[in-house]
Amino acid sequence: MLSCMSNVCVVFVISIGEERVCGPNVDIRNDIHELKRLENCTVIEGFLQILLISKAEDYRNFRFPKLTVITDYLLLFRVAGLESLSDLFPNLTVIRGRNLFYNYALVIFEMTNLKEIGLHNLRNITRGAIRIEKNSDLCYLSTVDWSLILDAVSNNYIVGNKPPKECGDLCPGTMEEKPLCEKTSINNEYNYRCWTTNHCQKSKISVATVFLLLLLEVKV
Repeated sequence: MLSCMSNVCVVFVISIGEERVCGPNVDIRNDIHELKRLENCTVIEGFLQILLISKAEDYRNFRFPKLTVITDYLLLFRVAGLESLSDLFPNLTVIRGRNLFYNYALVIFEMTNLKEIGLHNLRNITRGAIRIEKNSDLCYLSTVDWSLILDAVSNNYIVGNKPPKECGDLCPGTMEEKPLCEKTSINNEYNYRCWTTNHCQKSKISVATVFLLLLLEVKV
């Protein structure tokens, strides 16, 4: 719920049973401690933007395992010191793309310290494309098959990131010659699919199935 007085708006968290809906929209910028606004959120009604945090910080104390759904889009821009989203949003499952950022549901731009995306429970981007651009240290891009998450990948824009040949990405089990991840074909290259060295990419499921599983609190 949104309350406004004297041109100042305050975002409230609405609790419905075990679900905590945060919004409308969450804009976190300039100060890492603003991330605390995400505590106990399971659904963000609207967009989530995290941007313009110029001081490199330790993100290990920030973890939001309850967040599973963003109804609009997720945008990250110039967040210093953040190396992965794996611990920050370990259970983010659906980005609905109801409203988009210039046709994109996921935007990762100029994140100079980001080494991997790491959204290993992301199963469905319902509407919109992705834009991942100018992230100079970002690896584990060639190991993600976006067709397992999106219905169409033709509008995705992935440029200006660390060249895959400089990354040395390894999916779980490959070092031990006991690969654990599913193989799919991208541009005629048949390889294992993973988000990080510890997390395989999961198979595609429909958004209806995702919401049913979330409702039943079944881990997929």
